Amino acid sequence: MATYTVDGVTLDHPSGCWKLLTGTQVRPLPGVRAASVAVPGRAGVLPMVGEDVEATTIGLHLGVRGVGPDGVDRGAAGLDANLQALYALFGVRHRLLDVRYRAAPGIGEVAAEAAVISASEPQVWIGAARARLAVVLRVPGVYWRDSTASAWTTRTIGAVQRVEILDGATAPVVDAVLRITGPMTDLRITDTATGGWVGYPGALATGRALRVHCGRMDAHEAPSVSFDGTEANATGRVVTGGPGSGSRFLALTPRPVTSAHDRGVQVLVEGTGTSDTTLVELRARRAYL
Repeated sequence: MATYTVDGVTLDHPSGCWKLLTGTQVRPLPGVRAASVAVPGRAGVLPMVGEDVEATTIGLHLGVRGVGPDGVDRGAAGLDANLQALYALFGVRHRLLDVRYRAAPGIGEVAAEAAVISASEPQVWIGAARARLAVVLRVPGVYWRDSTASAWTTRTIGAVQRVEILDGATAPVVDAVLRITGPMTDLRITDTATGGWVGYPGALATGRALRVHCGRMDAHEAPSVSFDGTEANATGRVVTGGPGSGSRFLALTPRPVTSAHDRGVQVLVEGTGTSDTTLVELRARRAYL
């Protein structure tokens, strides 16, 4: 059965304080935030692609017992303590909740940030020390991601390559961090699925490195740069093109390669004036619908 954790707390408590019940939703497929444009004299509406998707919601149904964290049944007092613990868990308002989802044991965990938008008054049976609590979470960023990032490197210029660390993704990866070690002139990295690209005109000299953070939409050039750095002295030199380039640097978009089960991201790295020291690195987390 699918299970969730919220801020590191499993919703299937190991001691039986609470557990997810039948009716808890799996991750839903997000709908398109579509625009409908009708033109007089033309049947139907204008075909549009690339629309953004709507935020998703997840309904959780929890069964709560009077068992304490030590596994001892404490009756009504234990039930109240467990309800208060859940209220505190879901009642955070100064930040988004860190929600993790695992479809089944042995399957990788994915993460998203969410907020509680609806909670019902719990059904309580004091004599039996039992209760049911329904909670609705909204995922404003829509996409789920791997819990940890992975890194990919290449020295191949001018040929389409598969970014193996993103195999299996089902949603665009828009927050990748790129690190390029010179020399290279007129760098361009293109997502082959959409044709969107990010570039750095001019020369990146030997002994210089460039970090492009697609999530923050900034860039930094220096003798040495780290993936986690926050400096941004080269943002104004970055250029973009293709679908969606007005609102982001680069969306790495998965698509079927050999079959519906074989999904991958392919990129084309271009540039001139390279040498044996030229290196392109990418760090990202897979994204999922």
